[in-house]
Amino acid sequence: MLICALFISLCAGLMAQEATTTQQQSQTTTTTASDFIDPYQLEELPDSIRYRYPLFNGLSVSTNIFPIALDLFGKDYRTYEAMLTVDLHHRFFPQVAVGMGSCDYTSDDDVRFKSSMAPFFKTGVVYNLKYNALKASDFYGIFLRYGCASSKADISGIHYNDGVWPEYGPTELTDLKYKCHWLEFGGMIKVQVFDHFSMGWDAYFKPMLKKGGNKHGKPYFVPGYGSTNTFIGFGFHLYYDIL
Repeated sequence: MLICALFISLCAGLMAQEATTTQQQSQTTTTTASDFIDPYQLEELPDSIRYRYPLFNGLSVSTNIFPIALDLFGKDYRTYEAMLTVDLHHRFFPQVAVGMGSCDYTSDDDVRFKSSMAPFFKTGVVYNLKYNALKASDFYGIFLRYGCASSKADISGIHYNDGVWPEYGPTELTDLKYKCHWLEFGGMIKVQVFDHFSMGWDAYFKPMLKKGGNKHGKPYFVPGYGSTNTFIGFGFHLYYDIL
């Protein structure tokens, strides 16, 4: 009986000790999990972490509806553009854009410049000035893009007057070819509206590297560039995040 009592007492002591150990381990585990803080979720990153977001951070498509709005309000040219943007570390955003543009403009002295739909191409990069911000959906940045276009145009209603001979005209020039190159650099803002959907604004300078003129003069309109009478451009973009 004494041996049985000792055996039961020993078993009870071991069970109590095991329960106490298990409870202490559980408390330790709970405390450790609750005390852990993901450094990537801090407002300011530690010095050991350079980027909050991975190298490949997303892919989006967008379109610029500003030229479409101008066309609806009576502008003489049309431009349609689609752009693909890659998000790298949420800091650099390489972009590629393709589109089509046309023009049918008549000046005050009845000279008509008409170009049919022609393609254009743009490529460049956006630099996000808030690349390590905790909220990734909204940001502002600067960008640089290169654009090129090849088009044809007809010009009619032209009058020639050299001051010596009588005025000659009107006459028409057809199938004039233009190959143009330009740059775009400026600032932009992007704001998330819904999940996967964002909108943005940009304003930029667009110096012409080559107007592609010929012996008859420079083009009035360049696809993707717009009117050659101004070096300032604006855009209103709608974005959809694919990834």
